[in-house]
Amino acid sequence: MTGSPAVRWNAPEDIPDAAAFAARVIGAQASYISHGEIQTGLSDDGVSWIPDLEERYAADFADPGDRDMLVARGVGGAVCGMLIVAFEHGEHRSFAVIEDMAVDPQARSGGIGRQLLERAMERIAARGIDWVFLESGLHNEDAHRFFEKNGFAKLSSVFGRRLTT
Repeated sequence: MTGSPAVRWNAPEDIPDAAAFAARVIGAQASYISHGEIQTGLSDDGVSWIPDLEERYAADFADPGDRDMLVARGVGGAVCGMLIVAFEHGEHRSFAVIEDMAVDPQARSGGIGRQLLERAMERIAARGIDWVFLESGLHNEDAHRFFEKNGFAKLSSVFGRRLTT
């Protein structure tokens, strides 16, 4: 990919393309699955994605709550990256959570991920929030390296136990 992608926040017309992109790119990687995907019903078992992933993403993106969606479009207008950030307001602290972030595999290492992350950090800071969290699948090592390179540090490990099959 040549040149910087066009990046914009919260455009309703981006929802169908972002959902298709997320299902294609994120859904191609079982290593992306973490406890958040189980909690939100995107994975029933923590190992594989649900069959109607694109439809679930479309519904989720269409009902954002206190979340923002950042979409990058490259040459020809195709989605080449996306990021979802949620804002949480507790009794003692407000914080942000990067719920999803993906870059087209063909465009990785081209600065799109860094651009998305920088834009998200600016938006989060502008809301006066001083902590941002994210989770990453246990074996998603490329993402772990990317986030550590961009100032994130591992703070905990999450454990889960399935009670029914």
